[in-house]
Amino acid sequence: MKLGSKKITGTLIIFSTLLLTACGGGSNQSNDKKSDDESSEQNALYKVYYQPFNVSSGLITDFFEITTYLIQDDQINFNKSHNQPLDRRILTESKILEIGTPQSNVFKRLTPTQWRYERTSELQQDLSFELVQLDGQNVFDRVLPGYRENINLSSNETNGLNQNLIKFYQNYKDTVFPKNSICYRLKETQWNQNHITQVDSFDSPSFAEVRERIVNQYEGLKYPPISNQSDYQLAWGNWHGYDWIFLLNNLDVEETVGTIGDATDQSAYAIYTPSQPWSVEQSLSYARDQLNSFEKYDRDDQISQMIILGQKMRIANLEKGCFAFNLQAIKTLKKLNLINWKQGDSSDVGQFFGSRTIVDASHE
Repeated sequence: MKLGSKKITGTLIIFSTLLLTACGGGSNQSNDKKSDDESSEQNALYKVYYQPFNVSSGLITDFFEITTYLIQDDQINFNKSHNQPLDRRILTESKILEIGTPQSNVFKRLTPTQWRYERTSELQQDLSFELVQLDGQNVFDRVLPGYRENINLSSNETNGLNQNLIKFYQNYKDTVFPKNSICYRLKETQWNQNHITQVDSFDSPSFAEVRERIVNQYEGLKYPPISNQSDYQLAWGNWHGYDWIFLLNNLDVEETVGTIGDATDQSAYAIYTPSQPWSVEQSLSYARDQLNSFEKYDRDDQISQMIILGQKMRIANLEKGCFAFNLQAIKTLKKLNLINWKQGDSSDVGQFFGSRTIVDASHE
């Protein structure tokens, strides 16, 4: 079986100062336009993204990116993604959404802290945010939580190709946010129903074989504190003639890879998305417990150290990560002019939620 695996649109407005002046009232029109632009900038979410260098993808240096998502009529529309057809089949208990089904891909503001993502009319996700006042808080630590504590930022030897990261830390490590800077910290999410996304086509091995592997994986979770069987559950069923089975984590709600089977007993990789609420506090508690378990073994091999580092960075992101910022916070970042802040693509919903494909630098 093969797992399946996505620049900026701008409008140039030319003002003819002489013509406006000749016609009279040119200054007022210009001021009105400036006022409209400022109002539009205020009514937006701003996301900040950091991409380390990735030689295997042809990315020979790191970069930072700021993307502006304008809010119009209390919603964010993703031009490239709106009405984009599904490229994978999605199963719900009541319906199959076939490949080609148009997707709404709209992010709706219900209140300042309550938002709803509508993927299709059948699939919707509610998101709750905490509006964190960043007045006086460290800029570097909010944009890159965990880096100061866990990454050697003074060594060009270990970060030779992450020059923008080094510049950020060495030049702005003590910079703080001014008054009225806001971070949108994600607190809770919940889908309106369980659903299964078929990742690849049906093929061998058989569903029975894969199911047995997953059951054996569950039975092997008997080595506390690293793997507690009580933290997991086996979920299985049959929707619309398709069998499915997944090993779900009870304490850390997330999408889970498993399998589905067709009438001929062939299998396909699939992703199970639960309707169970996800909360940052529950995820934090679980991540901290996992880190304590890993550190008790005190192993110095590279893989163990990478796991521990990854867990520490995840905890830092859950604690201080910002899903988005407001305009005041972004103005502060843009003043850090030793950093080359790239402009992000606001037309793709996948990028909004953190999914992106690294483009080979040689093709840019």
